[in-house]
Amino acid sequence: MLRVIPATQAKNSFGEVIRRVYEEDECQIIERAGIPIAAIVSMSDFERLYPEKLKGLPKVAMSAKRQRAWRKLLALLNEPGGEQFGEEEVEADVQKAVEEVRHGGSER
Repeated sequence: MLRVIPATQAKNSFGEVIRRVYEEDECQIIERAGIPIAAIVSMSDFERLYPEKLKGLPKVAMSAKRQRAWRKLLALLNEPGGEQFGEEEVEADVQKAVEEVRHGGSER
């Protein structure tokens, strides 16, 4: 989601701006005099857009929204009577699927 806000509003409600970026994964475009001058994006978006700029930095913690989604997915996968999956295993499968999509499909 994208939201455009005036610089004054961003300054006066910076805590809310950060919360929306972190919890709701909402990109905030800051404008001054009607001209876009900056953007505040989530770390997951920044990682996706500029992976080379993050080399050497510690791994970014998951957003609260992403953590809730992971807990829900793991709960569904680990329902009684079903096969048990760990977060690392699911994350590896998701990353593999993302790479396959990025590179034109899986090799079968």
